[in-house]
Amino acid sequence: MNKRKLASLLGVSLLYTNPQYTDQARRKGKSDKKLIQAIVMQYVLLALIFTVLYGFMLFTVDFSKMPGFFTMYVGLFGLLAMSQGVSVIYNVFFESKDLEAYLPLPFRQSEIFVSKILAVTLTVVPYVLPLFVLFSLTAWQAGNWLVFSIVSGLLAFVLLLGILLFICSLIVLGLTRTKVFQKHKKLMTTGLMVLTTVLSIAGILFMQLSGNTSNIEQGIEVLDRTPFIPLLPVHWAITNPFSQSGLLGWGLLIGLFMILAFTIKIFFLPRLYEQLMTVSTLETFKKKKQKIGQTTPQLLRSYNWQLIKEPGVAMQIFSSSVIIPIVMLISFGSVLNQIAGSGMLPNRLVGVVFVSGVFLAYLSCNQASFVANLISLDRENYDFICTLPLSKKAYLKEKFLIGFLIQVIISGGTILAASLFLKLSLLLTISGVLGATLGSFVMSVIYFARDYRLLLTNWTSVTQLFQRGGGTILMSILIVLGIFVGGLLIGGYAFATLALPFLPLTPLVIGMILLICGIILYIYKRRFWDYLD
Repeated sequence: MNKRKLASLLGVSLLYTNPQYTDQARRKGKSDKKLIQAIVMQYVLLALIFTVLYGFMLFTVDFSKMPGFFTMYVGLFGLLAMSQGVSVIYNVFFESKDLEAYLPLPFRQSEIFVSKILAVTLTVVPYVLPLFVLFSLTAWQAGNWLVFSIVSGLLAFVLLLGILLFICSLIVLGLTRTKVFQKHKKLMTTGLMVLTTVLSIAGILFMQLSGNTSNIEQGIEVLDRTPFIPLLPVHWAITNPFSQSGLLGWGLLIGLFMILAFTIKIFFLPRLYEQLMTVSTLETFKKKKQKIGQTTPQLLRSYNWQLIKEPGVAMQIFSSSVIIPIVMLISFGSVLNQIAGSGMLPNRLVGVVFVSGVFLAYLSCNQASFVANLISLDRENYDFICTLPLSKKAYLKEKFLIGFLIQVIISGGTILAASLFLKLSLLLTISGVLGATLGSFVMSVIYFARDYRLLLTNWTSVTQLFQRGGGTILMSILIVLGIFVGGLLIGGYAFATLALPFLPLTPLVIGMILLICGIILYIYKRRFWDYLD
């Protein structure tokens, strides 16, 4: 494989992963190699920030003696990588518009595939890099030399990430090759999105609800989780690399990596161009009968719903908006789950559940959510719509209401599912839903205005929308810090409510939240909605 060609292809892909940052770097005088280096450094910085913030929590557990917790974290991050990988791979391979430009150029299909996989890897790695910390930390806790622990942890991380991305590639490339997909592209793509999301959430819940076991280590009882058997060989390879079980673990990792790589090379790469061109040219929209007598608001509402129903876009936005907060929240542990461990939550925690609903809305509504990208989803249509004799404010309000409704469904649905799991009373359930509704409204206003401020209509991949502003660096910092700060506040509030029932904490806290939300909404009314008049 020609390294220079591969580097060129990867450089082109990187330029389009974050067009705004690319333009900013160019305005600062950067070009050619310096421009590519600046983009790469952005991903490196994101990975470092995410790893440091998450790594502190990992150091509190001795994973060498707790294979159950080790396999749980590997499974959580593995599911996160796969949920992101499937959607990103589909968009990078089949929704990008760069394939026709490569056809007359002397690039081999293997080079096209590897460059796109590397671009996908740079998008996924920052979210799962804590696995490298987990592997290195576990090896060091098992008594291995520090440098050897880091090297073995890096090798295991590369092998596991490669296995996960290869599996995602096989799922996407295999499905898109079938005649059923080619005949029903939109339906099958939507099914792929739903199936990936459902399986990821089901896997997360399965590992989270697995039972606890007790081990005796030097006379001390250590509470561990039931290990997830398919991932135990990874623990063997990390903790005892030269033992019989450790060598078996390394053999399975390397063997599976090679098998998947050769499967893609033999069965998919020879026909990659043909497959990409076939899928890219498939008709995804069916001609709909025009309804007579529709009013302008009804037409706009129908148009906006069609935008969010586009499967390629919906797949990545939904997975990024839902899966990441769920994985992060469960992996750090739910404060309410700890409180409910001894029984049903008492009704005097109504304020705590309300705050938890607001907090959940904060996690689920981010720059990768629907409401944060609805205006940009118009693409070039937005400029055309602005030339029509329509009120821009009325048009954007219609868009905002649809985005807000989606966020309420996501946050409120999660609250309802948690209420059933925790067996919350009707009062607590209503309180949680109200908190989620309030939080969704405030966060929707913030991110909808952000989409208008950072409007991007010439995007070719939906990941470019997520990179606007602070990009995934800012998104990761806000989520991780939000979990830490939110967990501490909710935990402290719950403890104070149970320990000091005579204090009127609930009215004070809810009143303070309503005041803060009111101030935020007033600011955005003056600076955004009134500005549209």
